[in-house]
Amino acid sequence: MKNNPILFLSIITLLSFVLQSCENKTKSTAGIKKINQNKSDTKQTGAKIIQAKEEVFKDTFEFVEYNDDFDYTSIQVKKENELLGFVNDKNDDRSLLRGDICEIQWKKDTIYVAGDGDTPMLEDWLISVRKIKDGNVSKMRKEYKKELKYHWSKEDNYSQSFLDKIYLLTEYYIANSKNELLQLHIKNKEQINYSIENQKREDRDFTIMGIGYEFENRSNIFQWLYYDNENGKLYEYDLPNDALNEFN
Repeated sequence: MKNNPILFLSIITLLSFVLQSCENKTKSTAGIKKINQNKSDTKQTGAKIIQAKEEVFKDTFEFVEYNDDFDYTSIQVKKENELLGFVNDKNDDRSLLRGDICEIQWKKDTIYVAGDGDTPMLEDWLISVRKIKDGNVSKMRKEYKKELKYHWSKEDNYSQSFLDKIYLLTEYYIANSKNELLQLHIKNKEQINYSIENQKREDRDFTIMGIGYEFENRSNIFQWLYYDNENGKLYEYDLPNDALNEFN
């Protein structure tokens, strides 16, 4: 080999080429492992996100009302006087009455707001709801066993959905009122009637319900209610003080 420098140089060159190839192969293999590890991490992270999204929550609430007037239907409930809402699109049951205590299971899921570029928003979706205790309205219906009667001027073109809403509000008041005369009529299972009209008070529009009974073809009203069409609040009219007291 000493006598053949060309052969020696060729061997050295070949060895260098082999070593360089091995080094490149090692670097390439290390790169593949790193990429695969990144894919694995991403997949695990994605799984955690999905798991969090599908987490199911459960709690008890006081039922307030159903709202079926918008793109997504909802169920309104109270928790320690805080008003809460759940998307109710996958539930057709409408048997709960205001004041009923119910158990709700829900999860986080997306809705798409119309008119806002279909922007997705994360909201509370109802999975299931179960009544666990009757409220006062449910108890009154079982004991009183009469439907309330109502009338209004035909000049007021109320929709049936609005009349239904006013009925439930009036019924809720009657079931929870401390008015002794009203409670006596309910106890004796006497027919309760109410009138519906519109009135403006202090530059606000109200729907007025006059609760009473009929005697000798005359309507005797012993309580007025005011429903604020703007903020959705119900008020009991205090006649001696000419004042409106919010009724919850």
